[in-house]
Amino acid sequence: MCGIAGILHPDTNRYAPIVSRMIDALAHRGPDDQGIWSDDGIVLGHRRLSIIDLSDTGHQPMSGEGDRSWVILNGEIYNYRELRQELMARGHKFRGKSDTEVIPHLYDEDPDGFATKLAGMFAFALWDSERKTLVLGRDRAGKKPLFYAPIPGGVAFASEIKALHMVPELDAGIRDQGIHDYLTFGVVPGPQTIFDGIKRVPPAHILRLAQDGSERSERYWHLRFDNKVTCTKREAVEEIDRLLTKSVTLRLRSDVPVGCFLSGGIDSGLVTAIAAKQLGHPLQTFCIGFDEGAFDERPLAAQVAQRYNTNHQSTLLDSMGEDRIDKIVSHYDEPFADHSALPSHLVSEIAGRHVKVVLNGDGSDEVFAGYRHYVAFSAQRRLDSLGPLPKAASRALLSLLPMPRTGRTPYQFGHRFLRVLAATEFERYLVLTKDLMSETDKNRFFQHRTAPPLQPSVRLLEGQRHAYGKLEAVDQMSGYNFDRLLSDTLLIKMDMASMAHGLEARSPFLDHELIEFAAKLPARLKLSGRETKPLLRQLAEQYLPEDVVRAPKRGFEAPLQKWMTGSLNPMLTQRLTDSSSLAHHYFDSGAVETFLSTKGWDLKRWASVAWMLLCLEIWWSHLKAQPPT
Repeated sequence: MCGIAGILHPDTNRYAPIVSRMIDALAHRGPDDQGIWSDDGIVLGHRRLSIIDLSDTGHQPMSGEGDRSWVILNGEIYNYRELRQELMARGHKFRGKSDTEVIPHLYDEDPDGFATKLAGMFAFALWDSERKTLVLGRDRAGKKPLFYAPIPGGVAFASEIKALHMVPELDAGIRDQGIHDYLTFGVVPGPQTIFDGIKRVPPAHILRLAQDGSERSERYWHLRFDNKVTCTKREAVEEIDRLLTKSVTLRLRSDVPVGCFLSGGIDSGLVTAIAAKQLGHPLQTFCIGFDEGAFDERPLAAQVAQRYNTNHQSTLLDSMGEDRIDKIVSHYDEPFADHSALPSHLVSEIAGRHVKVVLNGDGSDEVFAGYRHYVAFSAQRRLDSLGPLPKAASRALLSLLPMPRTGRTPYQFGHRFLRVLAATEFERYLVLTKDLMSETDKNRFFQHRTAPPLQPSVRLLEGQRHAYGKLEAVDQMSGYNFDRLLSDTLLIKMDMASMAHGLEARSPFLDHELIEFAAKLPARLKLSGRETKPLLRQLAEQYLPEDVVRAPKRGFEAPLQKWMTGSLNPMLTQRLTDSSSLAHHYFDSGAVETFLSTKGWDLKRWASVAWMLLCLEIWWSHLKAQPPT
């Protein structure tokens, strides 16, 4: 796990010092080593977190045979041992034992198809010295980030946007559409960013950039839900057990100690259980809890830790001071409103004091239908088959019913169900998963706007209709979650939270073989009535205490409603009403004032939107405070 940066430009003498400053900005991602290499037209920079091959032969940038191709890697290639043996059998010679070294050898053999052979989480930059081409690539799920920005005469790239701000010619103008989309998604959806001149390399893509300015993007992997397998539930569980065990075993490969995040749920519990059985010594596990029972999973985590005799550390997060919130939110470089970033950041800080690598349960809910919104979406698809009457009745009821004032109650869930049923196809997905600002809400905030109209954010989901629109409800929701919720939000959250503390987070549920098998399973096996992820629950019966197996899903959440209506409310009001705020610049003051009163809002939803607006203001204040490059 590392930080990478570089610049493709003919004037390498000028840009080498800039790349040095770029990797300095990424020092938290790789505190163990650094390296810069330049050639005719390219400068590559690397910050290293030493995990595999701790010797000097793991130093990057590194080359293959004959120095034809040079590479820098952020992430891990888990199947590097198998690839290395295959390459050596074909006559390749290696300098060291690093997982990174297999990449240039694979590229030299097959420049077009080499990425399909890689199993892991990765973002890499490879320089083909013969073709004078820079090759940028990301893993299938998008675990590792990679940004790029055209500059006059070339292109700059980096693991984090903060490194790109070191480039003087960067176009860092704010995209109004990016702010508009953020208010719906709570993040700026990829492949765009909040900045005009910066884009993301999409997951599962290879981007080839030539010195003449030409650019070619290729997708090397797709999430496919066709070719369904025929199997019983027991057979499916057995295969999941085999694939997950294989995935955990691969992700335990490390030359430094490995720990595990243990939240108390099925996902991290399964990973912990399998990992603990693989190791010959006690596994280190880490947990964060809250002083509110509805959010506190420490007792469940303790049961798993006791069963597998782990060295367990449990920490209480009872409140968050303004300074800590400011530090965490600003670290994300863009507006980012997933409030689980707070506990993720803290548990990463604690784990980073003891280990360099942790396993987690990320990806399970997207792959195996673990969210309650799978149940709601499936139920509403069935109601849609009855014709327009349910939708019309829902709209009529909503006009009569009072707004919920407390969260997580049967009335609040029922009211939300009616809102979803009354919504259009893609608005329905947003209410179920994000439930932040609707287009109507945003129109109130932007009502004084005179610039060209902004596009509805739902267009980003409509663009995926060709891939998922005709699937069964469970597969359709999985596809949208994989491309949007997972890639745009959850994986960004964990990468930034863990790497802020020099910690590598590995996700066994995001092994591509496991993802592909789950996609081929019939929907009836992945969702059984009102029970989420029934396959994993059945598997968990073999590994975990009964209390953990049957506990309702809570998610890695914080008591946001309590915070936003209590301790953080003064901070919210001050930030939104300040004359230098983004809200003052962009939004209608009357709409902001009405929002702060909470009038007409479900309080649970209001708290999420309030947190989103606070994160936007924190990002804005730090952007304005950045010194010029």
